[in-house]
Amino acid sequence: MRLAAAVAFAMILIGGFEPFYLRIFTIDRAREGAAFAELPFQKMPGLKSFLEGVDAHTPPRARIAIWVPFRQWEGGYGYAYYRASYLLPGKQVVPLLALHEDRVAFSNLAQADYLASYGERIEAPGFESCWQDAHGILLKASPPLAPSANAR
Repeated sequence: MRLAAAVAFAMILIGGFEPFYLRIFTIDRAREGAAFAELPFQKMPGLKSFLEGVDAHTPPRARIAIWVPFRQWEGGYGYAYYRASYLLPGKQVVPLLALHEDRVAFSNLAQADYLASYGERIEAPGFESCWQDAHGILLKASPPLAPSANAR
């Protein structure tokens, strides 16, 4: 009985062994680390590099509205919005889609200092272009016009 149990135990160990258990010690950690860092962004190629550029071109505590070519929260907008909140630390990410709804809320633009558009080159009233790359454009809110001394 003990011999049968020992043989069964040995067979379980042999059957459960994977060659990866040995390969793990020889992998290129830098390459694997880079691949794992890019894994969450495979659905939207270029989003990570675009948002890193947006981060580099905006000051701390900036309020940045996010525009992407998806008009459904669950169809891509929510994915980009939540990724942006990770890649723009110290900044407030403003959604242009009503949270968890499929309705564009342009009124949220009033809360934004910047408008980051991934995947589409857009123009927005009250915003001017300040940076762009191959994946999108960053617009900065234009300063309001000062009232003239003659206007009363």
